[in-house]
Amino acid sequence: MNDTPPNEDQDAAWVTIETPFNADWLEEFIGDIERLYRINSLMEFLELRQTSHRGYHLDAKNLSNGKTLKTNLSIIPGKNKVQVIYSTGLKTSTKFRINLKPGGKAELVITDEYGGTSAKEREARIDEADKSLVQWGRDIHRYLRLWKRWSRVPGWKWYMRRVWQPLKPSARRISFMLIMITLVEFIIFLIIFAIFWLELYRYVD
Repeated sequence: MNDTPPNEDQDAAWVTIETPFNADWLEEFIGDIERLYRINSLMEFLELRQTSHRGYHLDAKNLSNGKTLKTNLSIIPGKNKVQVIYSTGLKTSTKFRINLKPGGKAELVITDEYGGTSAKEREARIDEADKSLVQWGRDIHRYLRLWKRWSRVPGWKWYMRRVWQPLKPSARRISFMLIMITLVEFIIFLIIFAIFWLELYRYVD
């Protein structure tokens, strides 16, 4: 971790994510703000829409602390990094930074910053702190691994962007269970069908 530790007036939390991609691919990935935020399984979005070239409006319930967040996002892009500034709330910004790793791969560092208020006020409003950062890191890590493995399968990208991404976290879990149940049923059907044809072939002989 290369982040400077927070001092008395700079409160921050961060998570480092190992990825299977290079820096160029990750730079394009972190440029998609809506996808980045919707991957977080502890955020239940009521609204997340783009309002300008570098602006979004966010209205969501944070399942990690039970708070509802309504804020505008201002995007500040840079080389191998993106900073998101929040117009309201205890958290002032989130930074996404790409670090190069040996072998051509890169890691992604997400840093939540709370330095917009005094230490005394931050302590009084501690219940507003976003506790989803670690889980968000896990979600992004899993998403990138799955994307690396399955993105060449026809229809996978369309499903993840058009079906999976807009769903609420609970709906994603339900849809996953339904897909698995359907897959198991299909496999059982194929097994029964194969047995039927084998028995029929034996009977005909």
